[in-house]
Amino acid sequence: MVTIKKIAIVFILMQIVVNMHAQSDSLTLMVYSDQEFIVGECSRIELQNGEFSKYFFEEYRKYKPDPEVLENTKNKIFNCTITIVLGTRCHDSHQQVPRFFKILDAIDYNTNYLKIICLDKKKQTADYDISDLNIERVPTFICYRKDMEVGRIIETPSSTLEIDIYNIIQE
Repeated sequence: MVTIKKIAIVFILMQIVVNMHAQSDSLTLMVYSDQEFIVGECSRIELQNGEFSKYFFEEYRKYKPDPEVLENTKNKIFNCTITIVLGTRCHDSHQQVPRFFKILDAIDYNTNYLKIICLDKKKQTADYDISDLNIERVPTFICYRKDMEVGRIIETPSSTLEIDIYNIIQE
C-alpha cells in the first residue's frame, strides 16, 4: 500500500531533479580520460559536486586569508560584479577558485552578483560565447563596476588573492 509519506518523498525527489535540470540548461558534463569536467555556466553548488568537489573542499578548508585585508575589502567590493572563468580540470583552478570562494564567504559577498563559467580544454563552452572576455589562461577572476571591467586576476595572484582583489577594487 502506498502511503502519503512515500508519495511525498517521490514528489520531493522529482522536484529536486527538475530544479537541478532547470539550473543547468547551459551546463555540460564531459568525460575526458575517465575524469569528468564541467563546461558552461554553472553555480557554486555544481562545483561542489562531482570531480571538482574533492579539490574544492580541501583547498577551501586549508586556505587562511588575511583578516585585515578582508576587513578593508569588505565594504568596497559590494558595488562590484564578478565573473569567474575556470577549467574544472585545471590545477590552478583547483587551487584558486576555492580560495576565492573562501574570501567571498568571509566578507559576506552577495553571490547573486557572481557568474561562473567553466571552459573545456580548448578554453571554450558549447553554448556560451566568451570571446568578449579575452580569456587566455584559467582561472580568470574579472571584477566589474557599473558594467565596466576594473581589473582581473589571471591564473595565479601577484601577491595573494585577497590583496590582489583589494588592489583591483581600490582603483
